[in-house]
Amino acid sequence: MARNPITDRYVVSLGCRVSVEHGATVTKVNWSITHLPEGGAPRPTGGDREIGVICPRCGRSFAVRVETATKARVKRRVQRVLGWLLVLSLLATVPLLIQLGGQTVEEGDEQSVDNIGLLFGLAAAGAIVGPSLLFSAGIHDGVGKLRLLGADGRKSMWVRGHRLF
Repeated sequence: MARNPITDRYVVSLGCRVSVEHGATVTKVNWSITHLPEGGAPRPTGGDREIGVICPRCGRSFAVRVETATKARVKRRVQRVLGWLLVLSLLATVPLLIQLGGQTVEEGDEQSVDNIGLLFGLAAAGAIVGPSLLFSAGIHDGVGKLRLLGADGRKSMWVRGHRLF
């Protein structure tokens, strides 16, 4: 089950950085998080839609892309399936890697070295990318692409001090 179910309404969780505390080994960032619009707004029925939001703390204007509920659910499902396939691929790649790694290889046998390299790459992808996809599937809600709106109406990718939660 997803942490945040995708419904026909969306909420933008906009964070405005309040302070940054630097320690000897840790940097702590404090955020002021606002959920806009209050109570949520209906998702678009066809295609993605860009909506405008204003940070209530600092007054900056932003554009946020909102996906349809169907598209967001499909993306979440695809990420989850690919993540599980990569994690489950470890059941095949790790034993093969152990078996081939324990064999003596003739000098100049490049095929065995290539096989071990390929299996190692697949195992690394299964161990790193698989859990990453599973994690991102759990937090994907179809609201993203935060862009700062300039005074001339152009969108900037640099949104210093703000992020979506």
